[in-house]
Amino acid sequence: MGRPSFLTWVLMLLVVTPWFTAAAAKESSEARGCSECHSNATCLEDGVVTTCSCQDGFAGDGLVCVDLDECAIPGAHNCSANSSCVNTLGSYTCVCPAGFLLTPEAGCVDMDECAEPGLSRCHALATCVNAEGNYSCVCPEGYGGDGWHCECTVGSCGPGLDCVPHGEDGALVCVDPCREHLILDQYWRSAEYGAGYSCDSDLLGWYRFVGQSGVRMADTCVPTLRCNTAAPMWLNGTHPSTDQGIVSRTACAHWSGHCCLWQAPVQVKACAGGYFVYKLTAPPECHLAYCTDPTSVEGTCDECREDEDCIADNGRWRCQCREDWNVTDVSLLERRLECGASDIKVSLAKCHLQNLGFKKVFMYLRDSHCSGFLEKGKRDWMSVVTPAREGPCGTLLTRNETHATYSNTLYLANEMIIRDINIKINFACSYPLGMQVSLKTSLEPMVSALNISVGGTGLFTVRMALFQSPAYTQPYQGPSVTLSTEAFLYVGTMLEGGDLSRFALLMTNCYATPSGNATDPLKYFIIQDRCPYTQDATIQVEENGESPQGRFSVQMFRFAGNYDLVYLHCEVSLCDTVSDQCKPICSGTRFRSGGLIDQSRVLNLGPITRRDPSVSPQGAQAAVSGAAPSGSGLAAAVALGHLDLGVSVTSDMKPCACGSCSLPAGQEAGSTFGDGPQLY
Repeated sequence: MGRPSFLTWVLMLLVVTPWFTAAAAKESSEARGCSECHSNATCLEDGVVTTCSCQDGFAGDGLVCVDLDECAIPGAHNCSANSSCVNTLGSYTCVCPAGFLLTPEAGCVDMDECAEPGLSRCHALATCVNAEGNYSCVCPEGYGGDGWHCECTVGSCGPGLDCVPHGEDGALVCVDPCREHLILDQYWRSAEYGAGYSCDSDLLGWYRFVGQSGVRMADTCVPTLRCNTAAPMWLNGTHPSTDQGIVSRTACAHWSGHCCLWQAPVQVKACAGGYFVYKLTAPPECHLAYCTDPTSVEGTCDECREDEDCIADNGRWRCQCREDWNVTDVSLLERRLECGASDIKVSLAKCHLQNLGFKKVFMYLRDSHCSGFLEKGKRDWMSVVTPAREGPCGTLLTRNETHATYSNTLYLANEMIIRDINIKINFACSYPLGMQVSLKTSLEPMVSALNISVGGTGLFTVRMALFQSPAYTQPYQGPSVTLSTEAFLYVGTMLEGGDLSRFALLMTNCYATPSGNATDPLKYFIIQDRCPYTQDATIQVEENGESPQGRFSVQMFRFAGNYDLVYLHCEVSLCDTVSDQCKPICSGTRFRSGGLIDQSRVLNLGPITRRDPSVSPQGAQAAVSGAAPSGSGLAAAVALGHLDLGVSVTSDMKPCACGSCSLPAGQEAGSTFGDGPQLY
């Protein structure tokens, strides 16, 4: 084929020109390869020509592509009139104003913040009111606030309601005290219970009386030295009916011949369930406590005891002891001994006493000021209580290496005077020698104590003592201790009072100083930030944050600089085992935080004097060469108790001792009643 003619070149030019024109309109460019195309371009290879074209949303020749702003070009976006177009790289998005939601069909529509939980920030008691693009919060009637936070004020609540703190934040809310109240169930509140030193200084709020002492506040003047207090408090006024709502009354305290020497405001409400609730405040003095009427019961025949029958008397129903023909002798009396942590209680079945002809019951201990009182429950009991310590009520203490035993004698009579028969019941409770029992049974232990108040759960007492051995059963006596540097210090902390099942005692920081000043800058930390100082191999923390007690040991030392005195200090706190991780996790290397120590929660012990090694005084602690063992042998144990029944006579009758008294059929001396203490 020959060379093309001039006409051929003209025809080729006419054919190719439209292709270039079209290429310019699409903003495409030829390239030697796809690598020359822009990152936001598309590369097309047809085997002859490589073409670069900008992607949608971009403008350019394919070799260079720039973002196309659709929001600035009329008709380039489809956002509705009530939305805003926001340009993005290679595209755009439609944005609604606050309070609106974007929908494909209708564009921006109102968001109902009140329809879904969590969309509004209204207070839990407030009402959410939706509006176009917004919402508002309205506090309920009787409450003030901006809707974000609502609180009632005194007198603002409706009939039968009261404005009281509620929840963890203590916000004031209107509540029905018949549904929101605390329980007072102490047996000693009975107006028949004897004297004591209780003081209701921590009461504030609505309460309901329940239990064996009575369910209603005494509404007549109570004699002094009753209800386990000095000046009993009683309700000066009548109890309201259910239709009266909350009424205001006055509580009077009886002392020095005046039935109303002191006063305190009280509010009372009768509840539909047949009980009363009382809004009580702390009395103006101590020792004053609110008393209950032991004759009050909830309902009528429904409240008869297991050993009672319900009978009609002059048109009124009442409960009467059921005759038990099996109880024919004093030795057959049903009796109960309770060995508590702080007191010991002996109880006799009231109906058994009545079956034996006791119209009145006179019962008392060696100290006759400790007399009996009535307890109501599934059965009625005549009870008497002595503190679990030596001295009060004539209680005696004996002690061996493992247990402390408290003993006393209960005297029983059915008349004010005694001629022929004097009934005596000897009883005793034995307690294993743990840290608390050891302190209670020591004459002058080296001990430190402080009170810690936890909101809503009561007042706790924390004690710290220095013990002689890893058994933690022999506290050091006296105001100071002299030890050699070879001896070990065994330190125990313990929690008393309140709900011990919920809280664990946590030793946060324990340290030593050469002076009695707990803020002395010269400190040797034994426990810091809850964990032991690991560089001292003699430090052993046996227990911390696991129970109501803590224990640690360290070898005796002295401070450099010729200091012979050592003082111990422990910062403690209460840890809620229900919601918190109380036991410290002390693994790996720990760095001291240097946090501040709350001196209001620091227990102090000392002085501990360093003894010259050349001096060996009599009775000094033997040298200990090893670290303290990790175990303490303080396994939980139940106090054991026993009762001995004896009858003393002044006539020709022979004395009746345990070995000769008749016992119920099938029962031998030393048998166990249920799961309780042994009775002999």
